[in-house]
Amino acid sequence: MQTDLISMLELNGRRIVVPETRELGRLVRMLEERGAEAIPCPMIAIRDAPNAEPVAAWLRWFVKGTCDDLVLMTGEGLRRLLGLARRTELESAFLDALRTTRKITRGPKPVRALREVGLDADIPADEPTTKVLSQR
Repeated sequence: MQTDLISMLELNGRRIVVPETRELGRLVRMLEERGAEAIPCPMIAIRDAPNAEPVAAWLRWFVKGTCDDLVLMTGEGLRRLLGLARRTELESAFLDALRTTRKITRGPKPVRALREVGLDADIPADEPTTKVLSQR
């Protein structure tokens, strides 16, 4: 309880700019609950490719079953692919191809995105930790 009081006193009257996009509202609320004036200033926006045709061409190639492995680096990337597949009427075929392709993921976010569509990672990468990174 005393730690919370100290945290509130430390932020009371402070103005903090929050340059985050993900969970911006949550971060602002947390700071305001501790007495800060939080100013949201999202500096990164995730957008679809300006020209969707190369991505759509890749989707058409992928749904033919021509890929053995798919490395997913981000959950958002998979969600964007799924969105374009839906808009180009390839969603069902894309999901079928994903089922038969070995899915290799880096971190928990692409694993979560796969689970949203009822799939699992076949080879999830180990979670990076400070300890592991410092040993490199």
